[in-house]
Amino acid sequence: MRKNLVKLSAFAFALVAFGTSCTEEEKPADPSIVGTWDINKILFTMSDSATNTLLFGDTTMYAAGEYTINFQANNMVISTEKDGSVVYADTSYYSVSGKTLKIAETADMMDAGVMNIDVLTTTDVKLTFSEYDEGTKWYQEITGKRK
Repeated sequence: MRKNLVKLSAFAFALVAFGTSCTEEEKPADPSIVGTWDINKILFTMSDSATNTLLFGDTTMYAAGEYTINFQANNMVISTEKDGSVVYADTSYYSVSGKTLKIAETADMMDAGVMNIDVLTTTDVKLTFSEYDEGTKWYQEITGKRK
């Protein structure tokens, strides 16, 4: 009887140990756009869509704290740009679906601009926008770090 109890206990212990060791590992959550991003560079180009000839290009570099974008959990986004002692702030609305970010001036998302989320980690973000209009390609790239 005692041998059976020891065997049963050993079997039960092995079953519990095996069961807990084979549980599926929790997958970390995908990084969220929610939070404040310190934008360090905005690249903007305009080119001929047929020949890809650059018509205009501009790269703006920002020092830490000069340009921030704050994506709030309530789907509002506040962008703030500091130029010396002058501060410009703009409030908009946003939605995210997969790798697509939409930003609009109104909560109903009418006439929303659409950007691609090319990079989104816990520390880095890269957003891009491409549009073709009457033979012209417009491209914008925004990169930043989580504040």
